[in-house]
Order: sequence, then C-alpha cells, then structure tokens
Amino acid sequence: MKTLKKSIIAMALLTAVTACGSAEESAEKFIESGKALMSEGEYDKARLEFRNAIQINPTEAEPYYQLSLIDEKNQKWKEMYANLRAAQSLDPDNPKIMLKLGQMEVVTGQIEEALSSAEKVLAIEPDNIEAILLRANAFMKQQNFGQAQKDIDRALEIDPKSLDALSYQVMIYKELRQYPDALSAAEKALAVHPEAMPIKMIQLAIYDEQKSYQDMERLYREIMVDYPEESWVVFSLVKLLSDGLNRYEDAKSELQKFIAANEQDTEAKLVYIKLLESQNADEAINQLDKFIQQEPDNIEYRFVRVEMLIQQGRSSEAVDDLKTIIQAEPNSEGGFRAQINLASIEASKGNFDEAETIVDQVLAESSENEMALLLKAKLQLRGEKYDAAISNLRILVRNNPNADEALVLLAQSYANSGSEQLAESSYRQALSANSKNVQAALAVAQMMIRDNDLDRSETVLLNALRGDSKNQDLLQALAQLRMLKQDWAGTEDTLNSLETDSAVNHLLRAQMYQGLEDYTLAIVEFEKALELNPGLNPALQGLAATHMKVEQHEAAVTYLRQHISDHPEQINGYAALASVYRDTGDNTKALETLEQGASQHPGWIESYRFIADFHTREGNSEKAIETFKRGLAANPENNILSMQLASSYESAGNFEQARVLYEEVIARDPSVDVAANN
Repeated sequence: MKTLKKSIIAMALLTAVTACGSAEESAEKFIESGKALMSEGEYDKARLEFRNAIQINPTEAEPYYQLSLIDEKNQKWKEMYANLRAAQSLDPDNPKIMLKLGQMEVVTGQIEEALSSAEKVLAIEPDNIEAILLRANAFMKQQNFGQAQKDIDRALEIDPKSLDALSYQVMIYKELRQYPDALSAAEKALAVHPEAMPIKMIQLAIYDEQKSYQDMERLYREIMVDYPEESWVVFSLVKLLSDGLNRYEDAKSELQKFIAANEQDTEAKLVYIKLLESQNADEAINQLDKFIQQEPDNIEYRFVRVEMLIQQGRSSEAVDDLKTIIQAEPNSEGGFRAQINLASIEASKGNFDEAETIVDQVLAESSENEMALLLKAKLQLRGEKYDAAISNLRILVRNNPNADEALVLLAQSYANSGSEQLAESSYRQALSANSKNVQAALAVAQMMIRDNDLDRSETVLLNALRGDSKNQDLLQALAQLRMLKQDWAGTEDTLNSLETDSAVNHLLRAQMYQGLEDYTLAIVEFEKALELNPGLNPALQGLAATHMKVEQHEAAVTYLRQHISDHPEQINGYAALASVYRDTGDNTKALETLEQGASQHPGWIESYRFIADFHTREGNSEKAIETFKRGLAANPENNILSMQLASSYESAGNFEQARVLYEEVIARDPSVDVAANN
C-alpha cells in the first residue's frame, strides 16, 4: 500500500509538471494566434485569444500587454491603463511595458512619472529611441526645451529619418515661435516623409498662428489631392475659406463638389446647411427640406431642422415638427428623442411640470433612456431634489461610464448634498471620459492647484482648450494658473487670446503687472477694468492696494472718493476707502466711511461688523452693541448679526440677553453648532 501511495503521489507530481509545461505552451500558442489576428485587423478575435492565454497562464505578462495595444486602438484608455499595470506587475523590468506606460503618462499630464518611466527604460536600453523621444516629449511638456533638444539630437543620431524625432524638432521651433526655423525643419522632414500628416498638421498650426491663410489654403489643397475622400480636410478648408478668407462662395462650391462625389455623406450635407445658415437662414431651411425629401428616412435632418427653428425663434414650428416625428413612431428611439426635445422646449419656457410629465412618459416606456434620465436629473437639480437626481444619474453612468455631461451633473449633485469627495471623484471621471469638458476641466484644475500640482493643472486646461480654444473661462483660469507659476510670458500669451475689452481681462493684466512689479501699468489696467465693471471688487481692492504699495495714499483716496460719488450704489467703494484710511491710521475717517456706506446700504452686513469692531477696539462695548442692534433692525433675523450681538452681550456679562439671542438663532437654524454650544 505504501508503495502504491508513493506511486500515486509521483504520478500526480509528474502530471502537474507536465500540465504546467503544456499550459505555458498552450498560452504561448494563444498569444501568437492573437498577434497574428491583430496584424490582420481582427481585434475582437485577437482579444479572445489573449483572454484564453490569461486563463491558462495568468502569470504571463505578454497577453495583458497585447490587450493594452487593442485598447489603445479602440481608445479605451481606462482599460489600457489597467492592462498595462497588470502586465507591469507581472514583468516589472520589461522595457516595452514601461515605455507604453510612459507614453500614457505624458498624455495624461503625469510628466514626472513619464520621465521616470523613460529613465528606467534607458537604464536597460540606452539607445532605445522611443524612450529617448518619450523623455524629449516630457521635457517639452515642461517647456524644458534645452533638454528636449538634446534628446531629439540623440534620436536623430540613432535614426536620422525618425518621423517622431523630426516632428518634435519642428514642434520645438514652433513652441519657441521661431517660425522660419520651424517651417524649414518641416520642409526637410517632408523631403524624407512626403506624406507625413503630423508634419503637415504642425505646418497648418504655424500658418494659423501667423494668420498666413493663403499658405493654409495651399496646404489643405495639397492634402486633398492625396486624400480626396477625407471629409475633415474639406471641412477645414471650407471653414478657412468662409471664416478666415471671407470667401463664402468658394467655401460653398467646395462643399457642393464634395457632396456631389459623396452623396451619402450626411455630415457633409449638415456642414453645408450650417454654412448656408451663416449667410441666409431661410436658404438653409429650404435646402434642408430638399435633403429631407431626398432622404425621408434620415431622421437626423429632421432634428437639425428643429434645432434651427428654435435658434431662429420659431419654436411653435419646431414643436409641430417634433409632434410629427412622435406621431409617426412614438416608441422608437427617434420618437423618444423627439419627446425629450419637446420637454426641453417646455422647460425653456418655464413650464417645468409639463416638461417633467413628458420625461416621465418616456421613462415609463424606456426606463433607462439616457436623454430622459439626463433631463429628469436636471429638473430634479433645479428643484433641489439632489438624492433623486443622484439616483437617476447613477443609472445613466452605470450604462454609459463615458457620459461626461451626466458625470458633471452627478458631481454638482454630490457637492450640493455635501458629499465633496464624491463630487471630486465624479469630476475626475468626467474629465477622464472627455478631456475637453469645460466644467470638469475647471473643477479638476482647481483641485490640482489646491494640491499645488500646477503642471498637471496646466495640462488639464490646455487639453480642454483644444476643444474650445476661445473659451473665456478656460483662458482666464489658465492665465491665473500661469501667474501662480510666475510664467509671465505664458500669462501674457494667454491674455492675448482673451476678449480685449473684457473687465476680467484687464483685471488679470493688472494682476500680472503687479507680479512683474510694474505698478504704474497695474494701476492703468485696474482702472480700465473698473470703467467696464465698477462693481468688480478685486479690481477696486487691487487698485487701492497698488496705490498703497507705492505710497500714493492721496491718489488712492481721491480715486475711491470719486468712485463712491460716481457709483453710490456700489458697496465696494466704501469698503476699499475705509481700508485705505485704516492702513494710514486714520480710524476716524475709516469709521465715517463705513457709517456712510451703512446708511446708503442698510443690508451691508459687513459694515456693522467693521463699525462694531472699531468701537470694541476703542473699549466702547455699548456702542458696539448699539451698532449690532441697528444692523438687526435693518436686517431682522440675520443669524450673523444675532450671533455677533449675542457674543457682545456675553463679553459684557449680559448672559440672559445672549442666551435669548442664541435660542432665536437655533430656532431659525438648528444646524448652527456655535449657537447651540454657547
């Protein structure tokens, strides 16, 4: 029996060893099969092969790496990152895995991490040109062009024909605004790679920055010869002809020729309609009606017609169109979409109950309809029904994790309900889903600034600006960020992209000049900002502070007195003037200014606090109490003033009066912990 048992154990061990060897071989076969399928473009089939390899041998890194390449092809960035991390955990010193991770890190703004990945690869393979160029790219993101240039030179030594290295060389010259050198380098690169689209795209960007629209037109036409069926080239040329060169008829002709050659291209026809609409709305509608007659089953044309009618203020006609769609196919996707459009029109008119009724009808038939859930959540947010909105948005996001608008609304709902961490997480998810989402970019950039992660914050804003290069909120945020980084050249470049007559633009310029210690220009810009917006408090405060910085006390007082005279309805003038008087030690005039402001603006709560503080410092607690009483008489049941008066009573030993006031505050708002504790 003992011999038999030993034999059984030996056989079991032998089987295990044999099975292990065979598992590795089987896994390898699946990997090779997957690679072959990838080379043929059969990505879904290849994915199955790599999954089979992982199932047989889960400790093999290669199938995870190959899956990441498929994810890259499909632009599934989260899945790509997860697969790369899995591959790295199994094979931490594999250069190609580290390299691919580094390339992802530089795209997502993790510049230090990308540099680290590049250095690790180069420690193993010093002449790895991809790692050298990864490091160059990371240095360029940091605007460290000197180090980037060294890496580009090294890459070109290894491979003088490297398209990436040649492209980076052109890009460095462009970033340094050395446009002749950039264009010369581009021509040299194109001599080696005549059809290199990355080089041509950089050329187009240079021409655009120089407003060399004729050169842009020439280059677009060259590209059209090589790629006659690429619609984006035609659309870009049409936009250039229409907007840049003011040649509407030429733009119209180019689209007509393209549509004639591509009769089934709906997008081209819609671009044509938008072009017509820019000149003649009626002509655009008439042409759209012809397209609808030619393709009656193309519902996209019908929805564009509705949108155009709404923009033209013809909402009753838009409603008729939507009702026609609904009657034809009420429970189809088009019918549901039409109903949601109808609900949106009702909401825009303030008929929120009617809008919600329509949305509920759609949800009764299609409980997880994305458009319906989104509009329902918006209506709930308006009604401050945050929990209900969160519930609907979570269903939507579960079904569509990349729904960035829903994720932003979810973040806002969480923030309104007090869940700041969940709000931040949702904003980050929205940005991951769409790096060009303005609201998500602004929120995430602000979080990164709070964490002193200024470089990544800048990357977030720049990525968002690729979607809307003229967005004023993004540009203002970028300018403020670059001021924090003391990147004055970058700040000025950003400000030049803002609306020149904007009060905020002048304010930001003033703040830039403050940073540069050019106080004369700062004062000029502050004054320009206040001419456009007298109520812009940061401008008034900044102006006063700048005058004080250069000891122009009388100039500050003169300006602020005039500001109060010209704009007595603005509280900010009184506050700024009182501040100047306090800084110069003239407390009497500071008090007079505050009293003047309080008499003009009885609802100015801060004025009573300032006045009472003055009396308290003077040791006159009775006048402080009288001030708070006066404030409460003008602002009954104001919790801030009630708390301040209660505190003054308490300091004076009048505990009974203080207790009464604290109880009144708690009765109005039980969440005021300070009142409860007192």
